Order: sequence, then structure tokens, then C-alpha cells
Amino acid sequence: MKFLYKVTVLLGILIVLSCFVQFVVFNKFFISDTNSLLLSTNEKAAENVSMQLKENFKKVQNFLKSVAADDEIRENQELLNKFNGIIPELDVVTILNSKGDILRMSGNVHAPSVSNLAYRDYFQKAIHGKTYISDVFTSTGGTEIVVISVPILKNGSIDGVVVGTVKLQGNSLASMFDNKEFGRKGYICVLDSHGYVVYHPNKERIGKKSVIFDKLQGKSGSKIMKDYSEKEQFVGFSKVSNLNWYVAVITPTADIMTSRNIIVYETLLGSVVVSVLIILIGVYTIRRYSKPLNQLIFSFNALKDGKYKKIDPHNYEEEFHEMVRVYNNTIEMLKETHNDLEEAADIDSLTGAYNRRAFNNLLSTVKQEINNRSLESLGVLLLDIDHFKELNDTSGHLAGDNVLKKLAEIMKAAVGKRSVFRFGGDEFAVVIRNVSDERLLSIAEEIRLKGEAALNGCTVSIGAAKFPKDTYSIDELIDFADKALYISKKSRNKVTIFAK
Repeated sequence: MKFLYKVTVLLGILIVLSCFVQFVVFNKFFISDTNSLLLSTNEKAAENVSMQLKENFKKVQNFLKSVAADDEIRENQELLNKFNGIIPELDVVTILNSKGDILRMSGNVHAPSVSNLAYRDYFQKAIHGKTYISDVFTSTGGTEIVVISVPILKNGSIDGVVVGTVKLQGNSLASMFDNKEFGRKGYICVLDSHGYVVYHPNKERIGKKSVIFDKLQGKSGSKIMKDYSEKEQFVGFSKVSNLNWYVAVITPTADIMTSRNIIVYETLLGSVVVSVLIILIGVYTIRRYSKPLNQLIFSFNALKDGKYKKIDPHNYEEEFHEMVRVYNNTIEMLKETHNDLEEAADIDSLTGAYNRRAFNNLLSTVKQEINNRSLESLGVLLLDIDHFKELNDTSGHLAGDNVLKKLAEIMKAAVGKRSVFRFGGDEFAVVIRNVSDERLLSIAEEIRLKGEAALNGCTVSIGAAKFPKDTYSIDELIDFADKALYISKKSRNKVTIFAK
């Protein structure tokens, strides 16, 4: 009954912990993952829209350049009107002479309030030979517009300017974006280089300063931030490179949070139901099997001390005999496997050299010997096979395996099996106790020369370092040998002794 009481209490605690996990851990990671996914999706969408906007403006520029290059189109009003109808993104096309006087207009034209536009930035930029796209500004008619201007070249000189006007509160620019949807209530916002709204589905926002502009940094990114409505939004943004404008794809967080909370609470409810069922099943099972299970648990705990002891099935009810038989068979296999693993855990199966695990264990032992001042000297060689990847690519992995085996045999013959370690891939290490500088160099050269002769066209680069000559730290010793190896790899088939 005592054991039953403990388990019942434990199951009750597990339910509480399960609720905690649902509300804290799961909820945290779930929110983090969904936020990251939504922000990443909006950022990618902003990049795509940015590219589309760039291409659309490029198309408009090419159209205006075509008009600027063709005298017949510029001088024929009917032809200019037809040509303008090809580009729906433009509201008005205006032809100016070199003094800024309006010669001709086409498109959604109202009677201009001025006849000369020489004072405008876009005219000044174009008349000096630059193709120019303006930020948002208010026209003399009180309309927010963006202007694209290109110079008219004639006989090697600038003879005038072609100006394309996009009315931001009209349908021309909106046609690029109004048909795009980004989840529930998601939308696109385009900002100029000063943060003024070029496009927004709410046309009242066009021409006004955006509240999120100061938070947009870099070529692209995503953040959770508040927009003009003071509500949090998932904002993905991307800079239009040739304009220094920003495209932002914005999705409200409220609807997503509501759906996400429903999922969390449904998961929590399911967890509670499952936990209650587990308690009921557990109590029933414990009542029936508590005593024999205690005996089995005691036997399993003995495994932690390395005691592979079988149990007597006669001490158990008949329904437990199969479990006992499986346990005893498992104990027998574990005993055999343990013996095999003890022998093989430190050996690389391909080359027969010691592996990285054995190398790390050796370093721990060496550190203790250094601390106890019982180690006189230690030489370390780090080796890397030259041209090994090319051999694998051209001759196959079996050829590469043979080279690894040959190099391992060469090193074992030079320093003995217990000093050779394979890091992985084509990297090896040799650790030699109480070795002189001359002997360490001699061993390295012996390995290099024999490798050159036997490794099927591959060679060996070697870096060497020595304790205590180079350092008293075993970690620095490995690092120094690696730096020496790096120098050898530059010319290949070389031994480099570390030197400060």
C-alpha cells in the first residue's frame, strides 16, 4: 500500500507537471516557432513584392526611354496616347523641352496649373543625364504622386525630358498590389526613402509618414511591431535596392493568436484527459502487480552496478514467467555485449586505430599527469591526407578506405598501435610519451616518406608540437600542432614543427 500511495502521488504530480509543460514550455516553443514561421513568410513575401515592384518600375523606365528615343512618338499626340495605353501603371506622360516647358501630355490629364517644370527635382536630375525616380510629393493639384523622369538624347546632347507620373491614390499603382492576400487581413505597404507611404490599401494613409519606418533596418528582415492603429502586427520587410524604398507585408497578430490559443487549450484538455486515464490504468495495474514489479525493479537496479544477475522464475506468478524469461535472456545478451563493447568502444572499426573517444580519454589522463608533474615530455603529431577527396571522387570510397588502412598500418609500424588515433575522415593523430625533438621529427618524416610511396598517389601533411617545449597546456599543444598542420597543408606532403 505504501508503494501504491507513492505511485498515486507521483501520477498526480505528473498531471500538474503536464499542465505546467503545456502552458509554459509547449506554449513558449509553439509561439516562438509560429512567430518565426509567420515572420519568415512575411519577409519572403516582402522580398518577392520588392522584386516585382523593382521590375515594374524598370518596365516603366524602359517605356519612358522608348518614348525619349523616338521623335515620332513624342511629336504625335495620337501615337503618344496609344503608346501610353500600353503601360497601365502610368497615369500621365509629359514631354518637356530642354527649358522645362510642357510640350505635350498624355493619359489621365487635367489642365496643368503651370506650363514650366524646370524647377522640379526630377527635371533637374534628368536634364543632367540621370534617370530619376522621386519620393512621394504633392503635386500642384494637391495629389500625392511619384515621378519617373528620363532624358531625351538628340545628337549627343540632352534635348528635353520625358516624365511619367503615378498618382498614388489612383488605380495605377494599386493594380500591382490590390489582388494580393497575406492571410486574414494581411496587406502590403510601400514606403519611400523618407518613410512616406507610397501604397497602402487604406488610401487615407498614402502620403503620410509611416510609424514603422524608423524600425526598418537593413536589406530585409521581420519584426513584431505596432502600426498606425497601435495594434501589434507581424511585419516582414525588404528594401527595393534601386529606389531605397521599403516594401512591408503586414499581418495582424490578433486573429493568429486566437487560433493559436485554441490549439494550445485543446492540447491541454487532451493532455488532462490522457493523464486521468493513465492514473486510472496505473492504479489498477499497481494494485495487481506492485510486489512482483518491485522485485523486478530491484533486479534492474543491480544492472547499474554491473551485476548481470539472472532471477529465479519460481518466485513469480505464472503470468510473469514470460517477462522473467525475457529479462534473463536480455541479461545474457547484455553481459556479452558489455564485454564486446568494453573491448571495441575505443577502436576505429575501419583502420583498427584508436578513435576520438580514446584520444579524449588519453588527453584527460595526460592532463592529470601534467598536474602531478609525472610526465617528462610528450610529442603530438596531427596528420591529414593530401588529395584524399580527389581519390574518393575519382576512384571511389573503397580506394579511399584502403589508403586510410595503409596509413594506419604505417603509423602503427612507426610508433606502435597504442599511439595512433583516428579523429575521423582523413585526419589522424600520433601521441608519443618521453620523445626527443629529433626522434619526433624522425618519426614524422618516416611516416611522410612511407605514405608518399604507399598511398596510391596521396601524400601526408603533418604538424608537430611538443610538451613542455612549446607549452604546458595540453589543449594549447593540440592547437599548436593543428596550426603547424595548417602550414603543411599549404604546400602538402610536408612536416612542420610548431615554432612560436
